[in-house]
Amino acid sequence: MKTKGLLVLIIIGIVLGIGVAWFSADIGAKKSESVAIKTENLQGLSDDNPDFAVWGARFPDYLDMYLKMKDSTYIATEFAGSYPYSKINRYPQLTMFWDGYAFKYDYNQNRSHYYSQIDQMDTLRNNKEYLNSHGLKAFDGQPGACMNCHTGNLQNLVKKFGWIEFNTMKYWTIIKMMEGPNTVHGKKMGSTCADCHNPDDMSLRVTRPAAIKAFIARGYESDEKHGIKADRQEMRSLVCMQCHVEYYNQPTGKKVTVKAETNYQEIPELREGNKIIEVQANGIELTYPWKFWKKGEPFRIEMFDDYYESVRDSFPYDFIHASTKAPILKMQHPEAELYSGSVHAANGVSCADCHMPYTRKGAKKVTNHFIASPLLDVNASCKSCHTQSEDYLKNQVKDIQRMVAANIRSAEYAVASLIQDITTLRSEMLKLQEFAKIADKKQQELEITKILTPALELHRKSQMRADFMNAENSSGFHNPRESNRIALQAVKYAKDGQNEVLAIAMKYGIKMQASKLGFEDMRKIAPKPSEVNNKRYYESPLQDDTPKDLLKLDKNLVPYNYKVFSNQK
Repeated sequence: MKTKGLLVLIIIGIVLGIGVAWFSADIGAKKSESVAIKTENLQGLSDDNPDFAVWGARFPDYLDMYLKMKDSTYIATEFAGSYPYSKINRYPQLTMFWDGYAFKYDYNQNRSHYYSQIDQMDTLRNNKEYLNSHGLKAFDGQPGACMNCHTGNLQNLVKKFGWIEFNTMKYWTIIKMMEGPNTVHGKKMGSTCADCHNPDDMSLRVTRPAAIKAFIARGYESDEKHGIKADRQEMRSLVCMQCHVEYYNQPTGKKVTVKAETNYQEIPELREGNKIIEVQANGIELTYPWKFWKKGEPFRIEMFDDYYESVRDSFPYDFIHASTKAPILKMQHPEAELYSGSVHAANGVSCADCHMPYTRKGAKKVTNHFIASPLLDVNASCKSCHTQSEDYLKNQVKDIQRMVAANIRSAEYAVASLIQDITTLRSEMLKLQEFAKIADKKQQELEITKILTPALELHRKSQMRADFMNAENSSGFHNPRESNRIALQAVKYAKDGQNEVLAIAMKYGIKMQASKLGFEDMRKIAPKPSEVNNKRYYESPLQDDTPKDLLKLDKNLVPYNYKVFSNQK
């Protein structure tokens, strides 16, 4: 018996020894990536030449992973992916949201980081002639500020022109003045290694001036080498948070001297005697609205309410809605804000853990630089922490996203209904003698706008929330609890706005009923990409109408058809 007992203890000891050795080896493998990088020959790498081909020559495994994104444009997930179909075709309610703004005419499912500059150069939102011909007469071209997160050359451009000057200059003027061979597909290069890595040792860093300023304001400490001070695990999120955020262009209130063209043209080179000159312009600065979001706290949507009210004197809106005349805020891509209050964030999971998970390259364990949806590699992205099967985990993600999407679509339909009702009321009020007798059309509009202000403010707040959730690229998965709260707030504000409309209508003797628009109503106004001149913008696959399976999915979200979704698991 003693011999058997001794044998059992020996076996247990061997098993424990193997386990400890494996655990240590696994930790060592995760650390080996940074150790291996530090021992590489980095001589010659600098911010002066951020071309990923030059940097990638030292790290061919990483370059190979990155370049795979070039051919990943055929992949669509249920709510994202990288297939460039028209999102205003899939979600026509957005054309109502953005009436009077460039996004109404071109808004596509984004492609990979490889295409970040290419697609921005190609979008119709960056085409002055096209937008002017479609009713946006005041549009005189995007500013350079729009290039902040789309070019790997940002640091050089800021050094060359100055921070405020770079933001204020016209987009295509900067394109013409960008030097060097760093192009892809004959167009300027987008995201690159230098955006996130220091050339001295490849350590992670924050490079965007607006991000550094915003992080410091939140409570982070500045750092000359890394932008801000943070450990490597946190940096695996912060480098992504440089750009995956809500932002706006804050007027500086001062004139600035900038480079300009004698004849501004949205082409990448000077032609027909066009010259670069110096002019005075109203300065703008790319800014993150984070004043009320402090370090260590989860973001809450009310922080944007407070922030944009605090700067309303200098930045009252992104645009005036063409139909309702409401002062509208356009949300960008607020992944950082939404994710901050999630269960994953609370447990120290970084953006890279899911979107750039560790992978094997021979004997090395490295961060995957094929940046993509975790759904494309659940084994690497999810199962490093979760023990359930891949199918189970995929179904969990789909279930969460579909349920949140049902609330997001409900919010969008509610806001669209409010827009329709305000538009109808404005039209009916113009027929009343009280307003019809006002000869000046602009004065007519102003008088009616004053009366409708309570409804217009609710339009602003409800649309901001619905737009936030549509612009955020996870369909709520980054933080389902906050996503549902935001979406349901949008519904409430939109319904409150409709009540205001009905009360005003009753006061003026106008008979109205609250609209209740839904999926089928939206399909009737869906713009067809084939009807506008934008197919010239993408290589194969060309932008086209929304894939039919995605429309079928959307049709069954509101009201939620559990029978259909139960059969799809």
